[in-house]
Amino acid sequence: MRAIIIPAILLIYLIVMVVLGWPSYQSGATSALLYFGGTAICLLCIVLLHFNLKRTAARRKNK
Repeated sequence: MRAIIIPAILLIYLIVMVVLGWPSYQSGATSALLYFGGTAICLLCIVLLHFNLKRTAARRKNK
C-alpha cells in the first residue's frame, strides 16, 4: 500500500511544481535543460522509489 501512496503523493507534488514553474520556463528565466531535466530526474526517482518500496514489502511478506 505504501508503494502506491507515497509515490502518488510525490507525483502530485511534482505535477504542481511543474505547473507553477511553467511561466518561469516560458519567460526564459529557466532553461529547458533545467526544467525538463529536473522533471525527468524527479520522475525517475519517484519510479525507483515505487519499485524499491514494492521490493521491500515483498521481502517483509516473505519473512
